Amino acid sequence: MRRLRAVAGLVIAVAVVALFVYGVGWKDVLEHARGAHPAMLAAAAGTGLAMLALRGALVKRLLHPVDGSARGGGFLTAFLSGYFARSALPWGRSTGTPIMAYLLAANSDSEFEDNLAVVAVAEGFNLAASLVVAAVGLLALTSAAGAIDTADTTVAIVGGSGLLATGALVVVFNRGLARTASLEFAVRVETIVGKLPRVPDIDGTLTGRIDGFFETLETIQASRRTLTAAAGIAVAGWVANALPLYFCLLALGVDAPLALALLCAPLASFGGIIPLPGGTGGIEVVLASLLVATAGIAGDAATAGAILYRLTTYWLHLGVGGLGAVYLTVAGTERAWV
Repeated sequence: MRRLRAVAGLVIAVAVVALFVYGVGWKDVLEHARGAHPAMLAAAAGTGLAMLALRGALVKRLLHPVDGSARGGGFLTAFLSGYFARSALPWGRSTGTPIMAYLLAANSDSEFEDNLAVVAVAEGFNLAASLVVAAVGLLALTSAAGAIDTADTTVAIVGGSGLLATGALVVVFNRGLARTASLEFAVRVETIVGKLPRVPDIDGTLTGRIDGFFETLETIQASRRTLTAAAGIAVAGWVANALPLYFCLLALGVDAPLALALLCAPLASFGGIIPLPGGTGGIEVVLASLLVATAGIAGDAATAGAILYRLTTYWLHLGVGGLGAVYLTVAGTERAWV
């Protein structure tokens, strides 16, 4: 059933993108795409793969303080399979997190809640890094244009980005209110379930899992070296995320500054809130709109750039992750771990 849901979601996502391209003018978009420079597209694909590698490096670095965590081939196959689930399933950013955590736990001697904490922290770092990179891109664009009248807007956006980024990390690492509320909820659930007839006793199971989750957060928080390295990797990952867009625009003959890609790539990711795999459809529309609004790029060229960008990032990642998922399915967790 889950596979059918994923396939159906991908089909709908492709249909949404096709409808968008048709509305813009599919002949013009296709003509731009056909004329794209192959070397620039190769550079976009290469940096797209670098982005995926940095996403994996972030999770691996955060796993370092966790005893018995996945290493080597076990980590690689589990991460790629989890990333595939994150990319292929609707609402992948939420459903993919526990799936990746489960696969990392199955390929190691660590517990599910330990890996869930790590993947959640990685998501927090990625969110914060996207806002930082977007703010840098905005500052670079306004500075280059000498847009004095946009100074107040720039300050507001950068300040808001900083606050959101700080808030995201505080939510991830704060063990006070969140831990207390979660444990109280778990105790109530265990009490209610314990009163039901013919239900196995789960007394202490749920609270133990939640407690382990927050203990892992504390372990990560205590390692300043890990946090510093993770922050650097997350920012580098989002720079690598923007580079494919920059190269795709160059491939189309659009003389756009790198700062434009640094701004638009992170902001376009917020179009992924729609319940389709990888946010497909929403991200393309938002990205093309941003390119038109911020740089005055023609709609058909902007749409072609958005499509090529997604081909060299999302769809490329989906393929690589799919290979990892196939290997893990065939080999099994024990063999993959070895």
